[in-house]
Amino acid sequence: MSCGCNQAPCACQPVAVPVCPPTEKVTKCDQWDGSKNCWVEQGDETSTGICMLDTMNECQLVYVLERDPQARRDMFTATSDPYLLNLAKTVPPLPKVEHADVEQALINRPNEPASIPFYALFRGQPPFSQ
Repeated sequence: MSCGCNQAPCACQPVAVPVCPPTEKVTKCDQWDGSKNCWVEQGDETSTGICMLDTMNECQLVYVLERDPQARRDMFTATSDPYLLNLAKTVPPLPKVEHADVEQALINRPNEPASIPFYALFRGQPPFSQ
């Protein structure tokens, strides 16, 4: 008498187990249309590919957005997630030239002949220390 009734042949109706509908795969690359995109690794004919936005944490996303302008452009065509779109809009790109290199170029004064030690020596200036 596993159904809980006290009748000899059990007359209880079996309890229907709710069947959950098949869940749709949740991915952050919900706007991807199948075109080339750096955030989606293309699969073969049997699989759709892997969304890199699903596998990366925030620090990794910021690292990529700072360094790759194509990734920034592709973010807008790959996802509709407002947080990720805000990251793509607000994370500033890193400068193409290091700040120290810009300062060194100003110190070197490459367009002035007096910055060349040999030339400066003949003009009566002491040579710069090297």
